Amino acid sequence: MRSVEQAVLAASFAAALASLWLWGRALGRLVLGLPRLAPCTAVYLGQFALLAAAAPAMAVNGAAAALFGGSLPLVALVVPVTLGLLVCEVRAARHSSAKRPLRRIDLLALLALGSVAVVVAVYSRHLSALGLDIHEHTAWIREIVVRGYVPLAEPGGAIVGDYPRSFHLLTALWNAAGLAAPAGPFAKAMPFLQTALPVLAVGELLVDASARAGPSLRWGWEVAVGLAFYVYAFLLVPMVYPVRDLLGTPRFSSNGLLLLPVVLLIAGHVCEAPRAARASLAVLPLLCAWALTWNPIVALLLAAVTVPVLAAFWIALRPVNGGALPCRGGLAALAVAVALAALVLLQDPWVTSMVAGRSTAYSALLHRCGLVTFDEAVQQGLATGRERPVRAAPLAPPCHDARCVMDVAGRTVREALTLPVRAVRSAAEDLRRLARAPSVPAARDALKGALPFQPPVLADHAGLPFFAILTAGTLTMAWHALRRRRALRPPLGPADRMLVASLVGIGGAGVLLSFAAGLAAALNDQQHDSNILVAYLGFAGQHVAAGFLWLPFVAAWTVLWEPLLASSALIGGKGAFRWRWRAVLAGAGLVLWIALPLLARLNLDVPRRQRGFWGPIGLRDLLALRRVEAAIPPGDGVIVPAEHWNIAQWEHWVIPTGETTALLPYGERRYLFDVYRGASYPLSWRDLEDRLCSKDLAVRVRFLDRTRARWLLVRDVDARDAADALHRQRMCGEPLAALGAELPAVRADRGIYLFRVRSQ
Repeated sequence: MRSVEQAVLAASFAAALASLWLWGRALGRLVLGLPRLAPCTAVYLGQFALLAAAAPAMAVNGAAAALFGGSLPLVALVVPVTLGLLVCEVRAARHSSAKRPLRRIDLLALLALGSVAVVVAVYSRHLSALGLDIHEHTAWIREIVVRGYVPLAEPGGAIVGDYPRSFHLLTALWNAAGLAAPAGPFAKAMPFLQTALPVLAVGELLVDASARAGPSLRWGWEVAVGLAFYVYAFLLVPMVYPVRDLLGTPRFSSNGLLLLPVVLLIAGHVCEAPRAARASLAVLPLLCAWALTWNPIVALLLAAVTVPVLAAFWIALRPVNGGALPCRGGLAALAVAVALAALVLLQDPWVTSMVAGRSTAYSALLHRCGLVTFDEAVQQGLATGRERPVRAAPLAPPCHDARCVMDVAGRTVREALTLPVRAVRSAAEDLRRLARAPSVPAARDALKGALPFQPPVLADHAGLPFFAILTAGTLTMAWHALRRRRALRPPLGPADRMLVASLVGIGGAGVLLSFAAGLAAALNDQQHDSNILVAYLGFAGQHVAAGFLWLPFVAAWTVLWEPLLASSALIGGKGAFRWRWRAVLAGAGLVLWIALPLLARLNLDVPRRQRGFWGPIGLRDLLALRRVEAAIPPGDGVIVPAEHWNIAQWEHWVIPTGETTALLPYGERRYLFDVYRGASYPLSWRDLEDRLCSKDLAVRVRFLDRTRARWLLVRDVDARDAADALHRQRMCGEPLAALGAELPAVRADRGIYLFRVRSQ
């Protein structure tokens, strides 16, 4: 902690973790039949319990906003129920029958908490976004937190939004559980949290299963799985900072959603809880709705990745009592999941926009509510067409009949089925290359082509150790299975079954994902939406690999540690160590264990060097922004420095520029040309280039009048004064003063300057 601001954000994250732990405990006890949940498993399941409870609560809150013109903020919905759960938890602890012995230190939870703390400390150094994705997501998260529901229309207008919101809702619930601190650090930490939590939940369940054979070795198993998590998360897989500027944040955060049925199934098997096993199937309709409203590509990943892995685990683990759905409790759970799924879909703006574009009756219903879709707004002159593609290719469908599509699908299936053969060939070629001429460059990407998910997600030089552990664990499992069969004992233990299930399931998932990506590429009609689908599916392997590759890795790691822990139990006989030396060694080990996450900072160099989206900001800057915004009438438009970008010569975008950008996700006025959100949603790059930047003064004046743009906001912490701030920054190829900004500034606070804009 380097500042009071970081301490405030740390306390907010701590409150969120504690709140979700309470929700997870309640879900396990009341619904899943799991009276005791390990800490990370409770937090992981608790967030989905809260997300499911939010669907009906937000429907009521949104209806109140429509009927009465006001709604409760999200904190007012989350905190009272969480306090009620806290009271119930305290009462249950007080009225427990027998006195329980003091619980042992949970070493795995301690390492997990330290790792999360280090990542949160890095991301809370400032409140700015780390790129365009986080910029937009932070603004949408704040909007949900403030309103207490997911609005269908963009703020300040009546045009239905066109981006799914379930990711933002989940992050908003974390933010509200943390008492609504600034949302930026929560949005930036989501890719790590949503991958680390299911990974740690699987680790905790594996510890529970392994420790049953020898309860005295529980600490040993916690150390083993904790080291596996540390090696996996901070050395092998770039889990914290997967790509530059956190591009594709919802997709990189989708592992938490996709791994939920697998975690429920493992919990049902390990804890002998049939309800948890049944829930892994009953939750699928709700999971489909969340996936579709998370990002449509996640729904495809659910079918191509989660389903085959879940099927493999179901066959390998064989849940108690079959875990089958055809029973009264299973059918009731399925009915609840379907009802919640319907509520989720009805409240999402992207689904609303898609359905309204295809249903006249639904579109008429929106009109009665005063809402229009974006396409209708363009037709009515309320919005400007996006024209995002830089080069609009003519429509070129590769197939014109069903027979052609079937032929293409057949070729794609045959190509996808060769994935295991191609993976083996790639591994063999890499090993031959290393054997002939071993070198650092050759080892950097060795064996990455053998992964079932492409493009590779492993860090540099991580392929060899990853596959070495996997191969050693598989061979050890086979040897142990052979010995056990000869001794007429059960051939496979829990870790062995997980290893077999994960290898088979991930192999099948790789084939299905390869088929989906190949089919999308083969049927690409060269239109913009098709190109986006091909690109998303082409990189989907990178999104899911960070979470799903943990399953075989931790299983193989556990298989390798089992004989080591068994031998250590035999070595530590009487008189091996005096008790005082054991205490000293235990204390030194605990100190090293607590300090281990601090070493993760060595692998977080990129986010620590990242300044943010054109300049860092803190809590004092947000307070200064509120003081400046107090001078702006809520209905007036505010121009911010922006420019037109051709991103990778592929898409047209309007991007805010300069240090002003960092403030915009937290703004509460109608800022113009702030990407595609709020008052900027109806505008496009043509409004910037052809209207505001027009050389015809009359065209510029008409645009200013139409948007009620009467103010200009600039942040420049290095400017000497307001005049210098206007001179140092440019827009439309000329100084900001040419846009009609008047001196002196109306407000100036911590480098934030507000100018009035002349309409003539």
